[in-house]
Amino acid sequence: MNTVILMWNPSISSYKVEQFEEELAAFGSLDMWYNWSVYDWQNSHEGDRFYLVRVGQGNTGIVMSGYFSSDPYIMDDWSGRNRIVYYQDMEPDVIINSDKVPTLTTAELMANLPGFDWTGGHSGRLLDNELAYKLEDLWETFINEHKEIFQTDHAKTDLF
Repeated sequence: MNTVILMWNPSISSYKVEQFEEELAAFGSLDMWYNWSVYDWQNSHEGDRFYLVRVGQGNTGIVMSGYFSSDPYIMDDWSGRNRIVYYQDMEPDVIINSDKVPTLTTAELMANLPGFDWTGGHSGRLLDNELAYKLEDLWETFINEHKEIFQTDHAKTDLF
């Protein structure tokens, strides 16, 4: 299984913060359909792990994790530049609103997992196996240390 890092910069993305918040509020209650563009599409497959990292302005860090539920496929270019863009369907297991609750920040990612640009670049880049194992451990530790944000009453408005 591979690990793919997806980047989301709301200031340049077609996926805006408002859409993220609307889908976050509905997460778990509706059958949502998420997909994202994947740069290293040749090496990404159904069942691979993904992390969506918010970059740019605001509270940056991991805002979603999960698994791809499809192999890559071509769809319209999200940027409108008529490029060939490959997407994969996503099945999130965690969604966090970094404007409302703590997240694993890009600063923490850079400090603990050097050797990868956590601040931007192409979305959908493959993480090497060593960093992928470290990231999974770091994410699990974060989730365990912040169990209170995953409580049902809090989760409905802030997480999923």
